[in-house]
Amino acid sequence: MVAAALRTFVSGASVFALVSLFAFGLMALAPGDPARMSLSASGLDTPTPEEVTAKRIALKLDQPWPVRYINWFVGVMRGDFGTSYRTAKPVYDMYLERLPATLLFAACTLVATLVIALPCGIFSALYRGKWQDTSVQVMAVLSTAVPNFWLALILILIFAATLNWLPALGSATPTGLVLPAIVAALPNIATQSRLIRAATLDALSQDYLLTAYAKGLGRYRAILRHAMPNIMASVCTALALELAYLLTGSIVIETVFAYPGVGRLAVEAALIGDMPVLAICVLAAAGVYIFCNGLADMALAWLDPRMTARKL
Repeated sequence: MVAAALRTFVSGASVFALVSLFAFGLMALAPGDPARMSLSASGLDTPTPEEVTAKRIALKLDQPWPVRYINWFVGVMRGDFGTSYRTAKPVYDMYLERLPATLLFAACTLVATLVIALPCGIFSALYRGKWQDTSVQVMAVLSTAVPNFWLALILILIFAATLNWLPALGSATPTGLVLPAIVAALPNIATQSRLIRAATLDALSQDYLLTAYAKGLGRYRAILRHAMPNIMASVCTALALELAYLLTGSIVIETVFAYPGVGRLAVEAALIGDMPVLAICVLAAAGVYIFCNGLADMALAWLDPRMTARKL
């Protein structure tokens, strides 16, 4: 476990360093003058050349790119991500303002995915080849094939515009989370249910399950007690990637529903050229994916120690 954790940390740190180069490139190569944007955010719409020059020096834009990158990366390691070009606010504070809404959205979507996908996948495997299995598979294919932005618009039209049951705009409230969570969960439910079905079918053919039957355990009890760890080990990597996707902000869903999460923050920053805000979104996304992959590795090592033994 210790060796696996150390290997995950080293690989994650390397990936984060490479992503930091990309994030810095977004700021360094972006069109527009950051000094003029910052002065405009301060209320100077027509700054003089002297004021622009002084601002460039204050922002350390007159230094060579390698020096700027080192200074910026050291600041990032200290928790200083810079200030927004458009609002003159610390981008770290702007990100934290949107993070709770994204965390709530991710938690609701992930819980809905597990609550529905797990029984559907096991049920489909137990009735393999029968109409129950076919029905689950057809619904899974349809859920995957439907574009999420189209589904979002249809749900808004039905439940918000026509029936007036739910708000059209998403928010971090019980009613405001329903439509975004449904749109985000449906394709994930389809994917996870098929993975769980395959893992359950593999578990049903193993000798340890036959031994459990011979001891007198019922079918469902044997699956829950003996097969469930192996089933979850097969799907935990996919669940970790889904969690990372949700935590970094589902950009399409947050944009369609105007949901105040970090995904929409990144879109807004890209549209107005606020590169420091976009950079923290990129860095945070990399950190979340690295953390979730490491979490998946640790979960695999706990659920199936043979995985760690084979890697070592």
